[in-house]
Amino acid sequence: MPRDRNPDATEPSHHIRYRPPVVRTASRPRRSTLTLLALGVLAAVVAVAGNTQPTRPAAATPADTAPTDEVRGLDFSAIAQPGVACSDALPETAPSSIGVTAGESALLDEATFARLEIDSDVLYADLDGDGDDEAVVRATCSFGANGAEETVQVWTANGRLPLLVDTVTGPPDSVADDSRFPPSLLDVAVDGGELQVTFGVYDDDAPHCCPTSEAVVTYELDGGLSVVGRPQVRPKD
Repeated sequence: MPRDRNPDATEPSHHIRYRPPVVRTASRPRRSTLTLLALGVLAAVVAVAGNTQPTRPAAATPADTAPTDEVRGLDFSAIAQPGVACSDALPETAPSSIGVTAGESALLDEATFARLEIDSDVLYADLDGDGDDEAVVRATCSFGANGAEETVQVWTANGRLPLLVDTVTGPPDSVADDSRFPPSLLDVAVDGGELQVTFGVYDDDAPHCCPTSEAVVTYELDGGLSVVGRPQVRPKD
């Protein structure tokens, strides 16, 4: 639940307690009436001089109650990515981070032609239920003749500072062990506050180009990403 940025909004703007008005009869002496009038004027002047805030609480603005969207202001096409995104292409020389410009890295290895590319289709959703969105970013590290390593990253933000929460580097072993080739990443989606990653699975006689089934793996975010339930495996259309 977001913090109340204006804690005084529901409190009176000052602590003066007003007494109910006193009804004076016409038979009271004129001196008492004049005295009361003078005191009333003096009290009004003091109240105006000392009251620098509006006497009514300011109406709450959408920013006071709406979830923050700091992560939506981040440009992931220019944010350095974790080096694990190219761990297969650079098993011995993978850097701790990989800089990108306009969604692409420079050539990372002349021998393998490794290069990292960021998908411009970033997903936003509140995955941990704290009221603030996270960003789901898909990255592909291409290398060799037709090698491709794909990762799915979950990011949050602290002001303008991007913070990497966790990364999906591949499917669970139960999915990978049933595939002739390493499962390929087919789709990334968000459903009901949960992250769903679809992997292509290869039967024993399937060619490398064409997975024969797909496994949908659901993740929840609670400090880190963890698999929810069993992967849903179905024939690929």
